[in-house]
Amino acid sequence: MKKSVVITAVLYGVAAGALAYAQAPAAGGPAPTKIAVINLQEAMARTKEGQKVASEINTKFGPKKADFDRRNQEVEAATEKLNKGRATMSEDAQKALAADIQKKSTDLKRYGEDAQSEMDNDEAKATNDLRTKMGPILQRYAVENNFAIVIDVGQESPVLWYAAATNVTDVLVALYDQAHPVAGVAPPTGGAAKPPSAPAPPTKKQ
Repeated sequence: MKKSVVITAVLYGVAAGALAYAQAPAAGGPAPTKIAVINLQEAMARTKEGQKVASEINTKFGPKKADFDRRNQEVEAATEKLNKGRATMSEDAQKALAADIQKKSTDLKRYGEDAQSEMDNDEAKATNDLRTKMGPILQRYAVENNFAIVIDVGQESPVLWYAAATNVTDVLVALYDQAHPVAGVAPPTGGAAKPPSAPAPPTKKQ
């Protein structure tokens, strides 16, 4: 999956329906002050649906990668043949082989770029779908647990340190799997998801 946003506010606008979960504090009541952190990229990848999509993408593009590797080996073998045969091959044979290498290299480059572009599009579509579904779940959880803000500590995050007890990544993975079960995979057991009772020591972000 691709890089996610850096900061995710409680009013997490990844889906229009998510705004339904935004709640103003009661009249005269204190505003929420709790802060939670989440690795959104990791959470989406760890959901059952995220794992299923990743497996499907790998299955789809596995043959193309194998074909790319095979064709690349052909170019490397022909290049080695040309280099070793310069002293014995005729000039015409060298030119013909060099032209063939050039054509195969150009075709291989185009093939790789097309395959990469297609895979990037599939991954982007899957990521956007997961993020859209995660948005309302994240908002509902944040509002119900009185969080004022949820900070994404994933890739390129400016967060240098956070207490592990504030990390709700595991919780959101479990809640997502409950809300969007994958066929053939048993849903999480034990009722509503809860933060770990014994969080790991505080984590320092590099």
